[in-house]
Amino acid sequence: MSPLLAVEDLYVAFRAPRGGLTLGYRVVWALRGVSLSVEEGESLGVVGGSGSGKSTLLKAVVGLVKPLRGSIVYRGLDLLKLGWSQRRRVLREVGYVPQEPSQSMDPRMSVREIVLEPLLALGVPKESREHLLGSVLELVDLPNEVRERNIRELSGGMQQRVAIARALITKPRLLLLDEPTSSLDVSTAAQILNLLRDLRDTLGLSYVVVSHDIDSVSYVADRVAVMALGVVVEVGSTHSVLAEPLHPYTRVLVEPERVEEEVTLDPEVACPAYRWCPWRGDRCATERPRPVEVRRGHLVMCWNYS
Repeated sequence: MSPLLAVEDLYVAFRAPRGGLTLGYRVVWALRGVSLSVEEGESLGVVGGSGSGKSTLLKAVVGLVKPLRGSIVYRGLDLLKLGWSQRRRVLREVGYVPQEPSQSMDPRMSVREIVLEPLLALGVPKESREHLLGSVLELVDLPNEVRERNIRELSGGMQQRVAIARALITKPRLLLLDEPTSSLDVSTAAQILNLLRDLRDTLGLSYVVVSHDIDSVSYVADRVAVMALGVVVEVGSTHSVLAEPLHPYTRVLVEPERVEEEVTLDPEVACPAYRWCPWRGDRCATERPRPVEVRRGHLVMCWNYS
């Protein structure tokens, strides 16, 4: 059985100034050969630090950035080979919750306008829109009276619920969530994570959840993929990755209290962890290893295991 979503050998690059207008530009690789898959009904967590490429991965799936190479296959269709109108129809089944809802939603709009905007673009009749609005607000535990309020009047937790409601309004099968709890206090973040678990059970959704916090991702994810500077360095079941992390960078994320030196990642060498890894060899600087299955379903990209 084919996965719901399969990303294969994906490359994305951006141009960045070298330091001044007269110095020209350099190429920054956001994704370097990323391959991941999500099964129907599965929740995949993608974790990594700033600049890991995890947010770019979600943006590539929904068409906000254009990959240079690779494929994004959703239900057997390569999204990168579809025309605009066909891709738009397919992506109706994919909901996207961007990072920082307060910055991704027009502060002048009401909750009603924000949540219903995707349906207006699809030409859904007004009567159907109103029915769907009531249903989706109930799903995310927002009271009906909130629909006429301005988004600026809401707390951070309520704004996140509005962003999730907007993503759910087209009845997607797959939900992509970019740092859904990063701007929230601990108590509110826990409420959002519980909501995501409830929605998954109620609606049978599949998730891709990206975060810098491996602990919060582990609460909702069946599997975890670890990214560093645009490269997937480890992937496996949540329990396996947390209990026995294999890649040195994963160990830093899982057990930061055991790190005795500053951890910096180097984009100029094959393995991002090369500069400080205790296992490094000459090959690590020049050649990226293929994934090795150390335990069932637990893969690592490290020459130490090859």
